[in-house]
Amino acid sequence: MRKILTAMVMIGLAGCATSPVPSTQAVNAPADRLLAHQADLTGAGKITVIRDSGFLGSGCYATIFLNGDRAAKLDQKEKATFILPPGEWVVGAALEGSGLCGANEKRTETETILKQGQEKYFRVFSAPEAGLDVRPTSL
Repeated sequence: MRKILTAMVMIGLAGCATSPVPSTQAVNAPADRLLAHQADLTGAGKITVIRDSGFLGSGCYATIFLNGDRAAKLDQKEKATFILPPGEWVVGAALEGSGLCGANEKRTETETILKQGQEKYFRVFSAPEAGLDVRPTSL
C-alpha cells in the first residue's frame, strides 16, 4: 500500500512541473516590471529570460537578477530582453513577494559570457525535485 501511495504522489508531483515556452510564444513583460537594462547601448549584446508556464509558483512573480541586481519581474509565459555590455553576467531568479511567495528557497543563478552583438536565452522553471531554477535554453 505504501508503495502505491508513494507512486501516486510522485506522479502527481510530476504533473506540477512547469512547461517551456518558446520565445516566439512568450509575451513581453509590461514596462512597469522591467527594472533595468532597457536602454539602447552601442556594442551591446542581449540576454532574454523566459518564464515557463505551469502550476508551480504560478501565484508569484519570478524576480530576475543580473549580477545580483533586480532587473525584472516575470509572470508565467512572459519574457524580458536586457541590453547589456559584453562581459561576464550572472543571471539569477527567485520567487519574491508576500505570503507563500516570500517563503521561497534562495535565489538560483547561472553564469554566462556575453559577446558583442550576441543574444542568449535563459529559461526560468520550477520542478518539484529542484524548485525554481534558471538555465540556458535554445527555445
